[in-house]
This record gives sequence, structure tokens and C-alpha cells, in this order.
Amino acid sequence: MATLEQSWSTEHLQQGKALSYWRDVICENLLQMHIQSSHEKEFFGRIEKYAFGPIKANFISVSEQKVRRERSVARNAKEHLFHLIHVRKGVQLIEQYGRNLEVEEGDCLLIDCLAGFEFDFPQGVEALVLEIRRDWLGCWLPSPEDAAARLIDGRSGWGGTLASALRNITPTTVSASGLPSTVVAEQIVSLLALAAANGDPPSTTHKRALLRRVTETIHERCHEPDLDPAAVAAALGLSRRYVHLLFASAGTTFSQELYACRLQRAQRLLRDKRFDGLGIAEIAWNCGFSEPSHFTRRFHERFGSTPSAYRLNATN
Repeated sequence: MATLEQSWSTEHLQQGKALSYWRDVICENLLQMHIQSSHEKEFFGRIEKYAFGPIKANFISVSEQKVRRERSVARNAKEHLFHLIHVRKGVQLIEQYGRNLEVEEGDCLLIDCLAGFEFDFPQGVEALVLEIRRDWLGCWLPSPEDAAARLIDGRSGWGGTLASALRNITPTTVSASGLPSTVVAEQIVSLLALAAANGDPPSTTHKRALLRRVTETIHERCHEPDLDPAAVAAALGLSRRYVHLLFASAGTTFSQELYACRLQRAQRLLRDKRFDGLGIAEIAWNCGFSEPSHFTRRFHERFGSTPSAYRLNATN
């Protein structure tokens, strides 16, 4: 039987204080993250946290918000956690490992909390978030990182079976199950392992691990104007040729990943009011572009808008 550990809600707070309270709750009890909302006065959030066996279940309901967990913060975490997310209402836009995913109602996703990520809940979301320690998850998934940041379709195959099982997890069922809580937890991760096995990852576990390291290094250093494959290869003790081969095996290139990272960073800065004082040229420089005109052209190709127009629309 699972037990309610804690619950938090902004329901009875004074107007304008909910988002500040929510930031404190999330950072203290879930993960250290940056949280923003464009509807601060109407912000609402609620969490109920249950523990059953080696897993903690968070039932979350929250209004519109954007969430970012920096890699530097993530790497200072006391333990390595993964979050298995089951979206029950709304849509989550997620970026991790350089992948951009849209998780719709009924779908699932495994997130590596040690790698950093960005979440966007444009209309708010209701979700079940299971906290799972990597050492325990590794008994079913030898390399959980390979299954992370890959959409699990909740409508077919083992993904559908996993989603069906997760739908049955509610505050009532986790408290009243006649089975030992560890048994229920083991069933969930067993289904996760089956669902993850249906994916189509790169050729070998070793290559996937190296590709993640290369991609994370690009994310950390994409603001450097002279970043190139040789610099990344040297930082990781690889050859330049092998870096190119890693990206080729994943169907992409170093240049594509670098520019995708720089443009994602620019998009984030342009929609963040804290950076309103920076001109477009300064944004370009902060994102690794030495020429503002090159930045503007690349940004327009990716987002269908100039940086200036994008900033104007994002802040209105």
C-alpha cells in the first residue's frame, strides 16, 4: 500500500503569490528548476506525492508555464533520478538530449534528470510523474539513458500497455491496492522496458552514450563562435572523424546539431523578458553567431520569423 507523503496547492494563496510559492515547492521537493509563466496572476498548481516501493508518484496539475533545468545544476544532484511522465490532459513540449518532442494526452516519456531539459506547458497540463532512481531502474533497463527523451506512443504496442497501466494509477488506487507496492512498481518498469525496446536507437549502446556526450558538450558550448568538431572531439578524447561518424549514424550532422542548439538558445533568450535589454546583435553574439545578418537568416529559416518580430510576438 502506498502512502501520501506530501501535498501542495496554490488554491488558497493570495493573488500574485502562487507562482513564487510554486517555485519554492518544486525546487525544494521535486527538482531545482527555473519556472516562468506569462499568466502569473492566474497561476495554479497542485501536487500530491505518494511513495510506493522504490517509486514516488507525483500527481500534478498546473496551469501554463515554462520550465528549464540547467545541466550544471542537474549534475550537482545528490542522486541520479529518472522521471517517467504520463500526460493525462494537455500537451507537453520537451527538449532533452537535443531532441524536441511533443507529448500528447495519453503518451509517455522518460526523462533523465541529470542531463537537463526544457518543458513548455502552453495550455497547462495534468500528468503523473514517477520518480525512479537510476540504480533501481537499471535492473530492467541496463542503459536507461538510451530510453530517455524518446516518445512512447500510448496508443499502440507495449507503449499502449504501459500507458493503460499508468492510467490506472490514481491517488485512490495507489493507496488501496491489495498487492505489495514493490510488486506494482516492478510491473511498471517491466512494461517500460518492453516499450523502450520497440524504439529505433542508433546502432550500439557505446555509440549512443558517446553521441549523448558530444551533444551535451555542444549544448554547453554552443555560445562559442569558433566551436567546431575538432574542439569537441579534443574535449572528449575522440577523433574529429569519429565525431562526424557518430552524427552520421544518427542521421544528422555536427553542423545541424550546433545550429539547432544555437537557435534554441536564441529562441529562449528572445522570449525571456529578463533579456529585453539585449539588442538583436547581442543576442546573436551570445548564441555563437559572429554576424547578426547570418543569425537573422538562420532564425528566419527555422522559425519563419525574424528575431525582432519573434520577440515582439512572444512578449505581447
